[in-house]
Amino acid sequence: MNNSLEEVISKILEFRDERDWKQFHNPKDLAIFLNIEAGELLECFQWKG
Repeated sequence: MNNSLEEVISKILEFRDERDWKQFHNPKDLAIFLNIEAGELLECFQWKG
C-alpha cells in the first residue's frame, strides 16, 4: 500500500471514530446501506431511454 492510500484510510478512520460510527460498520449494516444508496442512484436512470 502506498503512503497516500494509507493517509486517506487513516483520515477516513479518524473521521469515523470522531463520530462514533464504528458501531454501524459491520457486514450486515454496510450491505444494507450500500443497497439503499445503489437504489437511490438507480432511480436517476429508471425512466431514461
